[in-house]
Amino acid sequence: MYKEHDELVTSPRVSGWNPNFPVEVTEEEFMAHIRRIEAGEFMSLDEFKSKHEAWKKEFLASRLK
Repeated sequence: MYKEHDELVTSPRVSGWNPNFPVEVTEEEFMAHIRRIEAGEFMSLDEFKSKHEAWKKEFLASRLK
């Protein structure tokens, strides 16, 4: 999971960021942001499904109590 602060949102050029307007970044900044995301921790689909099923069972059991 990507845990660092998002530099695209906090860079001086986009202070007062509004999601309704495009963000102005260079291609290098954008690709660096994508590489940081890709370097993060990912789980396989099978691992996600097993964790989700375990969470769902625990959640539903807690709701029935």
